[in-house]
Amino acid sequence: MPIASDTLNLNAVLVAVSAASRVAGRAAAERGSLADLLKDDRSPVTVADLAVQVAITAGMRAAGVPHADRLVGEEGSDSLDAGGSKMLEQIIRLAGEALVDADLPSAAPTREAEVRELLDAGGLDPAAEGRDVFWSLDPIDGTKGFLRGQQFALALGLVEGDSPVVGFLGCPHLPLEVAEDYGTADSTGSIYAGVVGEGARAGGTDATAMASLTPIAVSPTPPDGRVRVCLSYEKAHGDQDRTSAALEATGVSTTPIRIDSQCKYAMVASGRADLYLRLAREGYREKSWDHAAGCAVVRAAGGVVESATGEPLRIAGRWVDAPGGIVVRTPSVEVPAH
Repeated sequence: MPIASDTLNLNAVLVAVSAASRVAGRAAAERGSLADLLKDDRSPVTVADLAVQVAITAGMRAAGVPHADRLVGEEGSDSLDAGGSKMLEQIIRLAGEALVDADLPSAAPTREAEVRELLDAGGLDPAAEGRDVFWSLDPIDGTKGFLRGQQFALALGLVEGDSPVVGFLGCPHLPLEVAEDYGTADSTGSIYAGVVGEGARAGGTDATAMASLTPIAVSPTPPDGRVRVCLSYEKAHGDQDRTSAALEATGVSTTPIRIDSQCKYAMVASGRADLYLRLAREGYREKSWDHAAGCAVVRAAGGVVESATGEPLRIAGRWVDAPGGIVVRTPSVEVPAH
């Protein structure tokens, strides 16, 4: 039986995401003084990644959000071992700021053991544990964009079975309106929320109630028939030859908008892009936290999220089931299988 959205305390989730997004934006401004390191897979992790995951986990628990104990998070406490006391102090400070902003000061951790427990709470493996409803969190999606002072997103999605059904995207550097250059940081940022079957909404990062957000929808048809496409800023994230071939077959003639993170999902959901392609390199498998929230927001806005072979994107625990990669589009844009 589908989850009833009015039982999920989504206003509390929005408050937590908004507060953590504001703190992440402030952290980006002081990123030169924050600790960061490389994980075993050579991807970067910063204090902001860890602090946001701690704040969201603690905030949802304190607010009594359903299924808050079922979390798939990107980060774990192992990063603390390499980061040392400086990283721990900064995590406690930033997470505390977010929870104070969310009016949940008593939920703020003050000790290392509390921080470790909150980080490791995201280690759920739904496939192994038989959990059919869970939250999927990428605290700072697009960490390289964060480190460059460009686009990044806080991405939180609720998965039911293998389908993302609720999504929140906090985008501290992404403007709400059409912009000439999305590579620069907007001073206010934006937030996106979607419930599949009920619609999607957007507003500023000061939002505290779902009803205060403005309804959004994908573009019904590309303006002047010219498909606007979003691609990853980091070209290593996909197969460039397959991507070029797919764009040519689709008739795309516009210059791609290259930005980091699930901000690309927000662009499609808000009608500022018509297509986002992420065609996978051979042997690469996408993680659920990189797509669950964005998928829900786009689907709620009337868009399509599918595999490169035309099958609906599905979440398989900590992984994504999308053969050949991911296609995000407005329904009027057809992409030949590649």
